[in-house]
Amino acid sequence: MTDAGVARPYPADRSVLGDTAARPLLPVQAFHSAGEALFALSLVGSLFFNVSVDAARPRILFYLALTMAPFAVLAPLIGPVIDRLRGGHRAVLVLSFGLRAVIALLLASQLKSLLLYPEAFVIVVAAKVYGVARNTLIPSLVEDRDHLVVVNSRLARAGAASGFAAALIGLAVLRVADASWVLRVGAVFYALGAISALRIPARHIETTTPPIVESTEMHGPGIQSATIGMAGLRMATGFVIFHVGFALKTSGHPAWLVVGVAATGAVGGFAGTFVAPWLRRRWDGQQVLTASLILPAVLAALGALRFHSTTAIALAASLGLAGSVGRRAFDGVIQTEAPHARRGQAYAGLETRLEIAWVIGSLAAVLMRLPNWLGLAVLSVALGALGFNRIVAAVAAARVGSDARATTLPLRLMATAEVIAARGDRQQAVIVAVAAAEAAAIVGTVASEKLAGLQERSREAAMGNDPSLEDAVLRLAHDLVAESSGGC
Repeated sequence: MTDAGVARPYPADRSVLGDTAARPLLPVQAFHSAGEALFALSLVGSLFFNVSVDAARPRILFYLALTMAPFAVLAPLIGPVIDRLRGGHRAVLVLSFGLRAVIALLLASQLKSLLLYPEAFVIVVAAKVYGVARNTLIPSLVEDRDHLVVVNSRLARAGAASGFAAALIGLAVLRVADASWVLRVGAVFYALGAISALRIPARHIETTTPPIVESTEMHGPGIQSATIGMAGLRMATGFVIFHVGFALKTSGHPAWLVVGVAATGAVGGFAGTFVAPWLRRRWDGQQVLTASLILPAVLAALGALRFHSTTAIALAASLGLAGSVGRRAFDGVIQTEAPHARRGQAYAGLETRLEIAWVIGSLAAVLMRLPNWLGLAVLSVALGALGFNRIVAAVAAARVGSDARATTLPLRLMATAEVIAARGDRQQAVIVAVAAAEAAAIVGTVASEKLAGLQERSREAAMGNDPSLEDAVLRLAHDLVAESSGGC
């Protein structure tokens, strides 16, 4: 229900994160990334790189299950809690850090016991809760919606830099001690994150949005298209991590090369935090996402033609860059096109889909074990087809928009009605929604009896002051407008 956006110029670059209220998020994100880097460093080394490929597979499958499991809790339970918590999203961030600090200290003395798995699970869940709460909070702290990509990019940049620095600290600790001390250092960073989160402005984001508005925003073509594109990137990332890692390992390459490929991907992700705002100043979010699909498709094709260490490094760098740029664009699309959705539930659902895509890509690499060239060829074709489909859809949408601008009036009126409803003025929203349906009857094909029924129900709603009836009128008007415009 949103118009196809075009890139608008950003205001002059602002210091640090730009918007004053968003600046306290910078150290919070830095401490989060540092703690997560140390947690991962203490665990991931024993998963598969220190054993044979055959012995690694069951460990990787368990790791994927551990990664996926939190989202079974996140979507149906944690999302609504985040939306309803009166202490504000700051409280969620503080609790997430505090819980991870305590569990990391416990885990440090139990790395070789069976308690490792449930305690690691709790840390993973708390980290996912942090991500959902942070993404939910950002739009309420950013004054200019066009500045969202800049804020998201700078937060990611701070996280990448602090994560890299923390990894170096962790490696130094490993040289003089063991993984338990890496976790203890990570607990310190988590504790610092909890303290930093207390500086975030305490605010509760109201969730009085009518269901019709939330449904329309979250199921709009822009968000659906962006979700599919980002899921494609996540699936490709999961596939490449294990496909290329196993390919290098079975080819007899040294372990340092595998680590180097992973590090190159991280460097590409860091570079993406600079590239994303630059691209967003020139293209809209959907175009940036499309470009993010095309780049790794080209590098995967080169790797399929000749797979060696250089092409593996180039593919990892391109995918890290594309994933980072695509994620910044995706977050901007969601935060802009769904401003009235209950964000905790919205982001929990979206993160669940993206994590499923990552796991599917990873499982494909682990279970299928395709030849090096074939796996990369399939990846190239899949990403290229998805990018090409997005280009064709964008061209078609632009052509329709230029040829039939008059037919967008009902859509724009309906979008206005839904925004008014989100602000709490349902009666005015009903009036505008009925006007949208009447406009649809003029420029489209709306059955006269359906329009008459809508008008009659709107009169009943006006006389009865019944919120449920007003919602029903809004939904019926939306259905009539959508039907008239071809199911938009």
